[in-house]
Amino acid sequence: MAPRVSVIIPARNAGPYIGQTLTSLAAQQVAFEAIVINDGSSDTTAEVVAAHSAKDPRFTLIEGPAKGVSAARNAGFEQTSAPWVLYLDADDLLAADALGRFIDTAENAPIAVLGGVSRISEDGSALPGDSNLDLVPQRDHLSALLRKNFVVNGGALLIRRSVIEEVGGYDTSLAYGEDWEFWCRLAERGDFATVPGGPVLLYRQLPGGANYQARGSVFARNVPCLRKIADNPSMRARLGGRLSSILRARQIDIFWSGVRSEFQFGTRARALTIALGGLFLYPDSVARPKLALRFLRSILR
Repeated sequence: MAPRVSVIIPARNAGPYIGQTLTSLAAQQVAFEAIVINDGSSDTTAEVVAAHSAKDPRFTLIEGPAKGVSAARNAGFEQTSAPWVLYLDADDLLAADALGRFIDTAENAPIAVLGGVSRISEDGSALPGDSNLDLVPQRDHLSALLRKNFVVNGGALLIRRSVIEEVGGYDTSLAYGEDWEFWCRLAERGDFATVPGGPVLLYRQLPGGANYQARGSVFARNVPCLRKIADNPSMRARLGGRLSSILRARQIDIFWSGVRSEFQFGTRARALTIALGGLFLYPDSVARPKLALRFLRSILR
């Protein structure tokens, strides 16, 4: 049976988690193919994946370019063929019925299908949090996504292959925010459909994850992924003078996400120091009470 979904999994030193990730994928009831890109791992990642692929022909291990997650995702895409694509991280888990629910919703989705995300800790236990789908408006997803990353993680977004070909894949020049910039280019083509019901993805929160690694640049005023959007001619043509204020909101969001990561995985004293500095840098943060309340709930749980 031809696969309906191509699942692309970049993996670098994911040995402790990737077995669980592949097991959650193997349980899906939709025909899929999975390409795991070993992106320069120095641990047991390749061995774990090879063991799965030896038992299950739906899994294929390839050696990636070891040039970062964006290059790995692009390389994986070139090896796939299904009409729908899911970019799954090597430490996250799919809900048991995730692909089925994605495909059920995809019939009337011209661009992509977005599902709910639930966060889990390093050991897999559930973490409290609000649903990302609460942030999705009824229309104009592009403007909302430019302000706030409501996709959260690539494993929650099933994308039409033809649309990926149109937008050109991931930008390999970006070290952080590359996924959000890619999703914004998708949203230029139209709004996303959403999967009803509970979460489709269990998103593992790790102390060494990308969000925590990026926290050191929270005071940066020139964020490369924001600059990419600001310099995008089609974005400027579509949004005009609104684009600067929209990206200002996103910059504020990136800042407070960095504060939250420091609070959760770093030191609370440093998080407080950064937060106080942010009130001077971004005094307009107080003009967004709903997001401020969401932020406070996320760190006080």
